Amino acid sequence: MEPLQIALCEDHPAEQQLLLSRIQVCPIPAEVFTYENAETFLGQYQTGRYDLILMDIYLDGISGVEAVRRIREKEEDLPIAFTTASKDHALDGYRLNVVRYLEKPVSQRAVNELLSLIWEKKQDQPEEITVFLQRKPFSISVRQLLYIEQNAHYLIFHFTGNKTMCTKGRLDELAPQLEEFPFFRCHKSFLANLSFVTGINRELMLFSMKEGNAVYIRRENFRKAKDAWESWLFSRARKGGIKDD
Repeated sequence: MEPLQIALCEDHPAEQQLLLSRIQVCPIPAEVFTYENAETFLGQYQTGRYDLILMDIYLDGISGVEAVRRIREKEEDLPIAFTTASKDHALDGYRLNVVRYLEKPVSQRAVNELLSLIWEKKQDQPEEITVFLQRKPFSISVRQLLYIEQNAHYLIFHFTGNKTMCTKGRLDELAPQLEEFPFFRCHKSFLANLSFVTGINRELMLFSMKEGNAVYIRRENFRKAKDAWESWLFSRARKGGIKDD
């Protein structure tokens, strides 16, 4: 498997160098991209690029908390860890679904445990899976897949970053192959990834999705769609929280 892709946002050179050395010593392979402020990081940030973000809370300019809030508007489940000398923002970390709260100076044990956790999670969630459409293998990246739309005899795959793929096939054939992932058949022509749903509109009968997309819900399926999304949110909340080292 490829090394972890890690973004490190830290404005103190000594703290940045310490974290870099901790990551280099860790047995988990990783490639680190460093940023000295949130403005530079947010300007270069792309969804799906990183496996983990290490974010200092007290940055000059845009704070780490505000930077993470903006990230969460695009990637709700991207693992993020706060690095700080104070725990005053523990509530912010909980609200922003931060996986760890690392106290400075960050210990080697804390880095090893965090990277091991992210490595295991990445192995459990493969970037690509192979499905069969019309008896032919077809590879898709489920981690970036927002929803799937059927148009006549074709399936259109909508990914983050406004990327799409198109191939011949039917949702009736594809849906059973995605049962282990959080997809919901909300309409005969749409299969939505619940992990990218940001809201549900009863009046317009649709899922509001990340990046401004919308997926229609069949009227007869509205209650099931609402229950499925709420169940997914509940299961996600039970797995979340902050672990102090």
